[in-house]
Amino acid sequence: MLCVCRTWAGIQAGILAAAIIIVLAVTSNAQSPTPTPAQKKASKQPTTKGKIARWFEIEQLSVATRYHFIENDNKVKVSNNDQYQFLGKFRFKFDKKSRYSVAATLATGPTFTTLWNPSGWGTGSLQKDLNLRQLYFDAKPNKAVEVQFGGIYVNYGDMTEAITYDSDNYITGARIQLRAPQKLYFDEISATTATIGYPNRPDIFHRLRHLDVQNYHQFLVRKQFSKIFSATADYTFQSGIDTFHQAVKIKIPPKHFIDTFLFENYERVDPDANYGFNIFGEKKLTKMFTASGGFADIHIAALNADRFPPGKRLYFTGQAKLSPEFSLALQFTQGVGPILPNIPRTRLDIILNYNILETLKRTKLF
Repeated sequence: MLCVCRTWAGIQAGILAAAIIIVLAVTSNAQSPTPTPAQKKASKQPTTKGKIARWFEIEQLSVATRYHFIENDNKVKVSNNDQYQFLGKFRFKFDKKSRYSVAATLATGPTFTTLWNPSGWGTGSLQKDLNLRQLYFDAKPNKAVEVQFGGIYVNYGDMTEAITYDSDNYITGARIQLRAPQKLYFDEISATTATIGYPNRPDIFHRLRHLDVQNYHQFLVRKQFSKIFSATADYTFQSGIDTFHQAVKIKIPPKHFIDTFLFENYERVDPDANYGFNIFGEKKLTKMFTASGGFADIHIAALNADRFPPGKRLYFTGQAKLSPEFSLALQFTQGVGPILPNIPRTRLDIILNYNILETLKRTKLF
């Protein structure tokens, strides 16, 4: 009964709000005088938000804290602590259309595979790492061509960090991307040459000194076959290691068991040939809750996501959108089958994230 009353109250409020909007719109059209030339000129004057957006853009700005637990197969608790994170992505634009810009990422985290610092609560001592991880020039002379140079990131296409490189990655070099499916068939063709390494030196200014060591090359193609089906394939060379990656992604129509299905795999052909894969599914349960999970079988000790060391693993993520600014996530990963004693078997992360950018948008300056 209470639910029915609330529903009826909501309908009444909606009808009232709609009526008010209609009345205001009608009276505004009927009573508003024709603007004078001076008023028209004033209306065209850029706002403070427009003046800032002309030159500077905040793409992402957030802080987070998490409870982080890892237990190895030999029952040793590697981590049982609280950690914190800061992440800011910024862009300076040379022209109004943002065809030429400089992008930067400032973030916490001491290594290639993490943006998290221990807070000092629990295992591990307090860390204060804060580095400029990405800094690159981005040129888009037209819709079909994009060129990036400097401290960039790995290009995934439809693939994920499970079989490629951790999402917190950094590389130093250049990339060209072509997006002309009418002429080139593929929706994206990408070629990258870069330096990858220095896993404990995320600072871009240190890595720029070694720009001449180009030990990473990637050639990637991606095709959007329809609104629901896309595929990606790449060849990656890293320090003498040749690997192929493929991914198939399906956006499933609403009212089905899952919304997104992904299958991806890799084949290392030289040296130490082996194969691995990841199966992933995601479902938006309500406007507030999203659930995802899958099964990964990885057989290489690489720079992929630290959630997926060598072995077979089941994993689950539950996320709640508490408000425009705040979200809460739970990530659980469990190894199954034989795993080396010093390799993580159980991992749990509980993450509270605050999106500062959403708050800044309320100031109407960003």
